[in-house]
Amino acid sequence: MYIQLISIHGLIRGENVEMGRDADTGGQVRYVLELARSLSQCPGVEAVDLCTRRIKDKRVASCYAEEIEELAPRCRLVRLPCGGARYLRKERLWPFLDDYVDALISFTRREGRVPAVVHGHYADAGYVAKEVAAAFDAPFVFTGHSLGKPKLEYLLQEGWTRQEANEVLNIEHRISVEQDCLAVADLLIVSTRHERDQQYREYQRPEDLRCEVIPPGTDLVRFFPYYEYDLPSPTIDERFKQARVRMAAELGRFHFNPTKPLILALCRPDRRKNIGALIEAFGESKELQAIANLAVFAGIRDNIEAMPDNEQKVLTDMLLAMDRYDLYGKMAIPKDHSSEFDVPELYRLAAASRGIFVNSAFIELFGLTAIEASATGLPFVATADGGPQDIVENCHSGLIVDVRDRQALTEAMLTLLTDQNVWRECSTNGVNLVREFYSWETHCARYLSCLEDLVGTPATAPVAGGRPAPGRRLASLNSLLITDIDNTLLGDDEALEQLKTIIHDHRHHMGFGVASGRALELVLEVLADHGIQEIDVIIAAVGAEIYYNQDHVLDKGWASHLRSKWHPERIREALDLLPFLHLQQEPHTQREFKISYDLEDGHDADAALAAIHNALTGAKTAYSLIFSHGTFVDILPHRASKGKAVRYLAGKWNIPLERVATAGDSGNDRDMLIGQTAGIVVGNHDPELASLRRSTTHRVYFAQAHCAGGIIEGLRHFGFVEQPETACR
Repeated sequence: MYIQLISIHGLIRGENVEMGRDADTGGQVRYVLELARSLSQCPGVEAVDLCTRRIKDKRVASCYAEEIEELAPRCRLVRLPCGGARYLRKERLWPFLDDYVDALISFTRREGRVPAVVHGHYADAGYVAKEVAAAFDAPFVFTGHSLGKPKLEYLLQEGWTRQEANEVLNIEHRISVEQDCLAVADLLIVSTRHERDQQYREYQRPEDLRCEVIPPGTDLVRFFPYYEYDLPSPTIDERFKQARVRMAAELGRFHFNPTKPLILALCRPDRRKNIGALIEAFGESKELQAIANLAVFAGIRDNIEAMPDNEQKVLTDMLLAMDRYDLYGKMAIPKDHSSEFDVPELYRLAAASRGIFVNSAFIELFGLTAIEASATGLPFVATADGGPQDIVENCHSGLIVDVRDRQALTEAMLTLLTDQNVWRECSTNGVNLVREFYSWETHCARYLSCLEDLVGTPATAPVAGGRPAPGRRLASLNSLLITDIDNTLLGDDEALEQLKTIIHDHRHHMGFGVASGRALELVLEVLADHGIQEIDVIIAAVGAEIYYNQDHVLDKGWASHLRSKWHPERIREALDLLPFLHLQQEPHTQREFKISYDLEDGHDADAALAAIHNALTGAKTAYSLIFSHGTFVDILPHRASKGKAVRYLAGKWNIPLERVATAGDSGNDRDMLIGQTAGIVVGNHDPELASLRRSTTHRVYFAQAHCAGGIIEGLRHFGFVEQPETACR
């Protein structure tokens, strides 16, 4: 199996992962990295690509701009463009996801292999994964990690308005995408029973949607037990030893008596993490202060004043609470730590001191930090709301409490710190049982067992009529014919039948499509009237729309591409002032990306076009103007035309332009006939194309035969099909 994992947002790299840098560099980043590496080591897995966003920004490390990073044998991190080069928080990426879909499809096509499964992590990657999976007719797996509906409910309780949640977080759009993902997913993977039963409770799930609880694994190489340092001749990576010295020194800067047991907290500076409850419990309890030190590692910070408001307030409140309870010498709040080596050593330092780990978040969807702590032998106290319920049931390595009850939180901490039998039992259970329930080996075995049921079977929403998905079909081609319809494909019925036979006979390697000024509905009518069925691509509305196969699957990436700087209202306002232009009134002529006019009979075309360009320049809008047959004026986005659509298709599906034949007869075909494509001008062409005969820079062939006969002649000229056999003499 070739597996594609997708995680769009966050700063992802193979080494020195920046956990806690911001709200988008949380546990999901570590999850997908370790999942990718672990899957790639499993028998039956050919390769794993973890696909994310390419970032080139002076504010972040240069490694995030590398397209390919090797994570392990048969495992790569693939970075593709999405929304420009600068690092953006995930909520600002929604408008650019169709561009990422195109980039991933193009990358997949260039690689020459089709994914056996596409797995999206979080809502944005879920959208990308379902589109890519549909393109290649591959199963779509979805993991939400966190969901919009519970988050919106929380925000409303915190005093946000629905409008604010939409303006800042695009929350309703996110919820809609999550619902769409559930509607078409072949498999939903969750980490805990709480996630399955509570987080998805308000969503509509198809009755036949398979949902599997598969807890994430833990990197047991990094999170080895604390007592391995005391073994004879321990074989421990020197970098862990260096981190141990570094972290011990860092804690020593804060604590008067560093030999006390350590109460350790690791989390982002987010209000939902409820750090204040832990500091308050420690500050209010003289007994806790007497027997233990507190250390809170709340993300990575440099200048609090430069941080987002939410994080700034949490950190400021921490400092104020430290001052209010006079916790100097008893509480540490370091500014930095490296998740790669420092975090495991913090757990082990706390365990060696007979300390505890505390996660006081209001809700914890999984509880990865509790698992990591348990793996090192460090008992934990965590919220009873969410995933820690499963961890305690499986591993018996800590206590869960209502973190809103300060007394209950304090008593749980005191129990573990003062009762050595309880501490020892939780510590031993954690080391042993995490390896049984939360190893990546266990996770991958269950994961692949589920995939084996999906791979080789149709997706939940198969293409109608049993036809292959567009991606699988186009991925099998090495050449493509795109032709205009009127007076090119049509006009000679006998030649058309010959061309249909040629297309059918070469279908195993050559795709076929049409490019027309007509709207899709009218294209379909004319194709049906002439019995043309084996269609792979329809470029409609003079290049403003692209559809695939007989099911007319819209290319959303092309639509997203065209929206840039497209202001149709400005165009109409400017051209309404020109008396010689008349807006076309026929059905389907006006489209989202096409505004069509008729030029008044008898009006000088050159003067009219000059006036149109002048009016649109004054309107300060980007556009593309197509003038054809001496009377039709089509205004499109500046990125749209038949030729640009052809080049977009060639790039997306990795078909060399030299192997794309284009055929036409009039001016609105001109830009798809020129350039590197194999341009075919049929014998009955308009005078508008005569100038191409003199071109020395374009591959244009002027056929003698008319209409479909001219297309056949051109295909033979360029070697797309064989020459007819000559009779023996």
